[in-house]
Amino acid sequence: MQKTVQSDISFKGIGLHSGQDITLTIRPADEDTGIVFLRTDITDKDNRIPALWDRVADTRLCTVIANADGV
Repeated sequence: MQKTVQSDISFKGIGLHSGQDITLTIRPADEDTGIVFLRTDITDKDNRIPALWDRVADTRLCTVIANADGV
């Protein structure tokens, strides 16, 4: 019973902690992909971060997830 969005949707605003202008885009995914964050500001390392329990790097005041490259 998987579901995904039908088409791209974007949100623009100000980053909560950074204060920078940000754009968040949610895109449809292939079956069995799950939620994956893609850091478009990272170009020299693996910029894909799957939203999985074993990717939690820190939980002080928020939940931080990271990949093997430390992104």
